Amino acid sequence: MVHNAYMNRDAMITLRIPAPLKRRLEARARSLRRSLSSQVVHDLETLLKGMAPECAPGKFLGLYQGSRIPTDAEIAEVRSVMWGSLGRKE
Repeated sequence: MVHNAYMNRDAMITLRIPAPLKRRLEARARSLRRSLSSQVVHDLETLLKGMAPECAPGKFLGLYQGSRIPTDAEIAEVRSVMWGSLGRKE
């Protein structure tokens, strides 16, 4: 996403960072002709672009490492079987 002067920025955060980091960000922003705020937004977006999405499949560890992760449909099927058997008396 590329920000420009016409985009609405409606969320604000207050953040405490070490002074040397702030100076580095300010210098970087000046060299790229951006405000400090725009530079921080740009750097955060760049960082997050390279990260895996939150909905990426997980991995099993320990005893179950390497096992296949069940699909949502498989989990729903097991739930229906288990809940169905709870109501029956044997």
